[in-house]
Amino acid sequence: APNVLVNLGANDSGRCNVDLRCARDAIMHLVDTIGPGHHIWWPQITRHPSYQHQADTWNLALHQIAEERDDFFTWNWPQVMVAGGFRSGDNTHLSGDGYRTRSQFMAHEFSADLVAATRTGGDAPLASTTGTTTGLVPVGPIRVIDTRDDPPGTVPADTAIEVDVSAYVPDGATAVAAYVSATNTTGPGFLTAYECASGRPEASAANHTTGQTRGAVAITPISDDGTFCLYTLAEADLLVDLQAAFVPDHDEAALRFDPLDTPERLVDTRESGRHRIIEIDAPEDAEAVAISLTAAFTDTFGFLTAYPCTPDVPVVATVNYQPGEVVSGTAFVPVGDDGTVCVYVLTDTDVTVDLTGTFAPDGELVFQPARPTRMIDTRVGIGGWTPVHGQFQTIEARVAPADAQAVSGTLTLVSPMRPGFLRAWGCGPEPDTANVTGLAGDVLANAVTTGISDDGRLCITARAATSTIFDTSGWWVPDA
Repeated sequence: APNVLVNLGANDSGRCNVDLRCARDAIMHLVDTIGPGHHIWWPQITRHPSYQHQADTWNLALHQIAEERDDFFTWNWPQVMVAGGFRSGDNTHLSGDGYRTRSQFMAHEFSADLVAATRTGGDAPLASTTGTTTGLVPVGPIRVIDTRDDPPGTVPADTAIEVDVSAYVPDGATAVAAYVSATNTTGPGFLTAYECASGRPEASAANHTTGQTRGAVAITPISDDGTFCLYTLAEADLLVDLQAAFVPDHDEAALRFDPLDTPERLVDTRESGRHRIIEIDAPEDAEAVAISLTAAFTDTFGFLTAYPCTPDVPVVATVNYQPGEVVSGTAFVPVGDDGTVCVYVLTDTDVTVDLTGTFAPDGELVFQPARPTRMIDTRVGIGGWTPVHGQFQTIEARVAPADAQAVSGTLTLVSPMRPGFLRAWGCGPEPDTANVTGLAGDVLANAVTTGISDDGRLCITARAATSTIFDTSGWWVPDA
C-alpha cells in the first residue's frame, strides 16, 4: 500500500509518560516496521486532563517526526477538537455524531495530505491552429465594453455577446488579448472568449461564484471584421479591457517574444512595503512585458491595474480581489517612455509581480494562435493524469508542438482541499512563483504565457491537492 493510516487509542501514550525519547522510539518502531516507500498519516491524540502531560509528550514526538520526514504526516486533532466544539466528558471519548464528524474531518485531512494523480492515459490531441504566425502589438490598456453602462446591458445566463474591437486594433489583426470579467453575478459560472463563427469551445477563461467580481486574460482569435464572442454561463454584467492585438509577423509594428527560462519576481510588498502606485523598471530594450500579479491579504474589495507609467491611471482592471483572499492575474503591458511599468492598487493589499517574458522588435518568437483547447483536466484524465493533482506533486503534459518554445493558455485551480496555488513552467529549474492562487474550495483561472520544454511539454506543481485544468490558446515558435 502506498499510504498507511495509523490511529491509536490515547492510552498507548501512557507507557512513555513524559519521556520524549521513549515516545519517539515507540512511533519509529512502527514506522520502521512499515518500511520505506510508504506515506504514513498519524493523528495526534487527546487524553483526560489528568494525563494531558502524556498526550503533550506523545504529540510533540509526532510533530517532530513529521518535521523531519517528507513521508510522515500528522494531524492536530486536539486543536480541531477544541475549535470544532466537540463534546467529551473526559476529553477523549465522543458521542456517535462526534465520532462520525471526526471521521469526516480525518478523511478530508488524509486525502489532502496523501492523494496524488497517476498517469492513466496519454497526451491530449493538439489544438488546431487559426491563421498564420503573428507578433504582438500592445493596445492601451483600454476598456472596450462595460454592460453596466453599454448595450446590451446585463447579459442573461447561457448567453454570448459580440464584442467589437475593430476601432482599437491595427488593420489585419487576427487575435487579441483582453481581460474579460463578470460582475453582479447571479450564480456560479464562467466566461469563454472565442471567434464567433467557430462556435464555443470546451474551455473557460474566468470562473466565479455568486456575487463575485472576477476576471482573467483571454487570448482569442477575432473575425475579419474585428469581433469576438464572450459567453457567460450565469447572468452577469460583462467587462472587456483590451491589452494587446496580434498581427501578421511581417508587420513592422509586430513585437516578438523572449520568454524567461525561469520567471523572475520583481516586486513583493511584504518585503518592500505597500504603495498605492508601484513603479517597476522594465528590462532594457523591452517595449512590452508579460507579467503575473497577485493581490494578497486584502481587507476589502478592490483591483490592480497594470499600465505604462503615465500621470493618468487608465480605467481598466488587471486583477479583481475580495476581502481575505489571495488571487492572481496576468497582463501584457507596454513599457512607458521612461522604461517603466506601473501597478495601481485601489485598496490596501500586498502585491507580488513576476516577470515571465519580454517583447521587442528583435525578439525571437512569434505567436501561433489556436482554437482554445483543453489539454489537461485531472477530473476526467485529459492529458493523462487523474484523479486529483496532489499536494507538492508535479505533473507534466504536452500542450504545444515540439517546435514551440512557449505557450499561452488558461490555467485553472478547481476546488483545492486547502489554500494553495498552481505553478506552471517549462520543466527546467522550478521557479519560486505562482500562477493561480486560491483558498480551499475556490475555482479560479489565470492566463499563463511561459516557456515550455523542448518537446512542447508544460510542468505544473500544486501547493495543495486540487483538480487542475489547462486550456491552450496558442504557442510561440521561432520566427522563420
